[in-house]
Amino acid sequence: MSYVEYDLNLADEDRRIRDAAHEFAAKVLRPAGRALDSLAPQEVVAPGSALYQVLRQASELGYTRMLAPVEMGGLGASPLTQHLVLEELAWGSLGLAAVCFLASFPAEAAFASGKQELIEEFALPYFRSGDGSLIGCWAITEPDHGSDTLAVVRPEMRVKGPGQVLARRDGDQWILNGQKSAWVSNAPIATHAVLNVHLDPRGGLERGGACIVPLNLPGICKGKPLDKHGVRSLPQGEIFFDDVRVPRRYLLVEEEEYCAMVERTLTAFNAGVSCAATGLARASYECALAYCKERVQGGRRIFEHQSVRARLFRMFSLVQASRALSRQVFVYNHSQLRAGQPGRLEHSIAAKVFCTNAALEVATLAVQLHGGNGLSKEYEVEMFLRDATALTVADGENALLAQVAASAL
Repeated sequence: MSYVEYDLNLADEDRRIRDAAHEFAAKVLRPAGRALDSLAPQEVVAPGSALYQVLRQASELGYTRMLAPVEMGGLGASPLTQHLVLEELAWGSLGLAAVCFLASFPAEAAFASGKQELIEEFALPYFRSGDGSLIGCWAITEPDHGSDTLAVVRPEMRVKGPGQVLARRDGDQWILNGQKSAWVSNAPIATHAVLNVHLDPRGGLERGGACIVPLNLPGICKGKPLDKHGVRSLPQGEIFFDDVRVPRRYLLVEEEEYCAMVERTLTAFNAGVSCAATGLARASYECALAYCKERVQGGRRIFEHQSVRARLFRMFSLVQASRALSRQVFVYNHSQLRAGQPGRLEHSIAAKVFCTNAALEVATLAVQLHGGNGLSKEYEVEMFLRDATALTVADGENALLAQVAASAL
């Protein structure tokens, strides 16, 4: 069974955008993702890498500026359109889809802040740029505070400080010191960051703030890109801050609004991860289906064996269930957040946990259906399984995420 769009009310324009994104994913992202997966991390981020060509092409097509209004250089995409595009791009390459969507985060945060200075300094230049040269990241995770940061949204799970990037007030400036962990996505190539900082070393991690930081400021340096098991086309690495001075106007939120900002961001991001996981699951299923219709064993195509069909049916069911849950949660929460209304973090977490677990099961079955070939790097499913394994760890372990969600039920 192949892809079927169940939404009979889907607009023709959305179908066109989805199909164009699929073509880009098939012709550009899939081959580039496979090529980058085989490189050393330093080669992935080196000048001349295919990574930058992907970013340029994605920027030209507007995939790195989905949320921006058309008059500011963006696509002005609805939440449904965003979901359709993200699923297709993740179908092509999970890592490169993440690179493209994270690239816009500082600009989107500046735009959402409503602060004219931030919009003019950070949002407009990004939205009007079509060459992919401006790249963002979200610098939140720290060496000793990864999933701890998620707990700031639930009082009963809060963790004592201090955080590992401290911000000290000095007149109209903040002075930053410390480091972010090697798991900051896009950090090795980023030009700007949304940086979560700790404002009160005597208090818990909820005593924080978030600011936009150009990563070329004096006192900022980066560690080497992380050598990972999966999602190797997505560069990740450390960022260090040594007496880095930023104007107070760069702060998006201070302590009073910090927990609400973290909750909004996690609501949006976890819904996005569920969508990306759906794209990866679909890629695994479709590769396995095509292989089973070609591979001959026991005198006939293995697709004709009942046990193989049973596993393919299980994979198909998981993909369809993932898309249904992910799309509903993504569209609801992003629509709420866009309207300035609270979203439902626990639903985004439920979608993220279900879809990443589904992607892991589908990718595992895809490797098994390939037999020995599933262990060979010649076949895409080997990479898909590594990527799916990584997804079950990204953005907090599933067990902790489920605990955060359950505490809100």
